[in-house]
Amino acid sequence: MLSFFLNILKNILLKLATTSAFSFMQPWLLKLDKWAEDKLGIDIIKQDKKFHEQYPLVAERIAKLEEWAHPPVAPGGATELKEEINKLSKKIEKLESK
Repeated sequence: MLSFFLNILKNILLKLATTSAFSFMQPWLLKLDKWAEDKLGIDIIKQDKKFHEQYPLVAERIAKLEEWAHPPVAPGGATELKEEINKLSKKIEKLESK
């Protein structure tokens, strides 16, 4: 159970560290990695690099799945979604009033 939790934590930290949106957190994440290495005896960054070296095809598939599961939002994506919701709510109101 502990290893499962550590795997999840590792993946979250690595995703945060590799995205430019959270680049301000990199010094903090490096400190966290150093703490985990000293106190827990695990080196998150080295383990991830080793995984990518040992299993490059699996790592590539994981990257593709992450891109597919979390596509970037188009600039007008949110407004289009709001417009569609408004249209559907108007249709529902018309049906309820009949």
